[in-house]
Amino acid sequence: MADDMLWLGFHLDEKGKRTDKKFEISQDLLRRHGGVFGSTGSGKTVLSKVILEEAALKGIPIIAFDPQGDIASLMLPGDPKELEKKGVPPERLKKYMDKVVVRVYTPASSKGLAISINPLKLPDKNADPDDIVRLMDNSARTLTKVLMKVGGLSRSWEAKSFAVIYELLRNIWESEQDLGGLGDLANMLVAPVEEIGVDLEPFMKESERQTLATRIRTLTVGSSQLLFKEEGQIDFDELTQPVQGKTPINVIFLKTLRSEEEKHFFISIVLNQLYSWMLKQGYQEDPRMILFQDEAAPFIPAGMKAPGPKETFLLLFRQARKYGVECLIATQSPKDIDYKAFEQFNTIASGRISSDQSLKVLERILEPIAGEKESEEIISMLPGQQTASFIFSSADLKPKVNHIGVRWLLTNHITLTEKDVQQHMKELRKQQEKILKEMEKERLKREKEEEERKKKLAEERKKAADAKKREEERRKAEEEKRRKEEEARKAKEKELAAKKAKFAKAKDEEPVFDTKGKADAVSYDDLVNGFIARIERIASTTFGLPFLRELIKRGQLHYEKALSYYLKETREAIKQGLARKEKIEIEKRGKKKKVMYIIYDFEHVLNQVIQSMGIKEPEYVDEKRLKKRFEELVRTAKKNSFLERIALGQPFLEF
Repeated sequence: MADDMLWLGFHLDEKGKRTDKKFEISQDLLRRHGGVFGSTGSGKTVLSKVILEEAALKGIPIIAFDPQGDIASLMLPGDPKELEKKGVPPERLKKYMDKVVVRVYTPASSKGLAISINPLKLPDKNADPDDIVRLMDNSARTLTKVLMKVGGLSRSWEAKSFAVIYELLRNIWESEQDLGGLGDLANMLVAPVEEIGVDLEPFMKESERQTLATRIRTLTVGSSQLLFKEEGQIDFDELTQPVQGKTPINVIFLKTLRSEEEKHFFISIVLNQLYSWMLKQGYQEDPRMILFQDEAAPFIPAGMKAPGPKETFLLLFRQARKYGVECLIATQSPKDIDYKAFEQFNTIASGRISSDQSLKVLERILEPIAGEKESEEIISMLPGQQTASFIFSSADLKPKVNHIGVRWLLTNHITLTEKDVQQHMKELRKQQEKILKEMEKERLKREKEEEERKKKLAEERKKAADAKKREEERRKAEEEKRRKEEEARKAKEKELAAKKAKFAKAKDEEPVFDTKGKADAVSYDDLVNGFIARIERIASTTFGLPFLRELIKRGQLHYEKALSYYLKETREAIKQGLARKEKIEIEKRGKKKKVMYIIYDFEHVLNQVIQSMGIKEPEYVDEKRLKKRFEELVRTAKKNSFLERIALGQPFLEF
């Protein structure tokens, strides 16, 4: 067997009988996630546990959510004699016991190893902005649902409670404040705006926030506090590290939680924190860990239902493989799983299923993996599948579809109760208690540091308040300055309006434009004479006047074509400032490119004349009047013949 291969069972022949040929898959196969489907008694949990046994033997840490107590029995070794009868070498069991440690965690209970959560641990700053919103939304929504179920919050409060909790979490995350636990959250709900940095009044009145804070504090007493206590808070670095050289299988025993809401809440927070931890680890090619959810349907339901874990499960299915986290789910009812989950699955193991709806869903899942014809054949065979017989389909396998019989488990396959867990985890619990004592010392140390930090924070807040006061004074001074500037601007505008009126009413011959140096002021007529001089220059070319009229009419002409037909005219128009060159983006045959054009722009023409006459930059020019005169000159201009100019003394151009 190759080092990276997982031995899941044996190939079956055409009659469904087991052969001696082993069925193995690469440990990388689940990189694109997998699902094990089969009705009750089909062997789906056995196959899932075989995959977990094999992965742990290859050194891949595992976190498994166990809703029914079937997965926890991975800690109970099987019978070597029975293993040998079933074709599994007993040496493999010894290897499992030497290389693997199974730890069963019991949330809200001391029966197994302690595990608790911090529901207010916020997303990593490096996460995708959309995912950050989803994760905080999920935390706020899930906490609200738990408050409704456990904390006595009525349904009419759901929407506004979610809104105010989300807004507070968002502000805490953005301002990078430290949030210890639910007690701190309750205190912040009723704290002054200046202290927390956000106004919560638009979302919920202060009296209502007092009530909500009281409801949140109920989660910090009684049995509920066991979920959130400081000791045993989930640590993914610790869960994935070898224990005295052994690979950990971490089973989270969900039967100790009282309600479905608590299970959803717990899994949701664990997944949120797993996602943030995963991002910090960065990209990894090799498998970093396997995340397994048994009986997945209630946690990733189809349709509009959206329990806490659903959104984060779907997020992990989309992104986890980049970080070496392989996801595996098992369910007896594929029809009850959200279809978006299956879009990310590349490996499907199908056992006996008889439900028509589940078969239809499974056919849609298998089609892109196995092909249309093969998927139809698989579906037709599933109702008659024997126990522990599976059709294993993967796009990354050759062949893609394999009929297999699952190998015998190395461990006992029984369902454990809380009492069973307590009995079998006694030694491990002693070890953990020792660790927890050390952790308590660390906690007390942190508390002291926290007190010092809060004292320092209070000083910083005072400094911030003083700075805010100074900023307010500065803002008022700025406003006063802006007010005065605005008054000055309006006065200047009034003055300019008066000048505009003067320029607009000025007669054509009245000198109103100041010039640089000692030259006299010039009039609108002088500007018109400047236009005439430039029109005469271009009219001296063969087709100057028709060319200029066409340019004014069209507004722009293709530069290269203009040069081809009117070389001198084009150059003279640009030289005299009657046109300018500009690249314009055009689309031709579906492709965009920039092409040079010559543009008629009267403002450009006017500026050229003003500059050439040495006029100081005027505050106002009646551009509309001048444009009308200029275009009228071009339209009416007529060249006198050589004879008329010499014999009769006529000008070059008449208008």
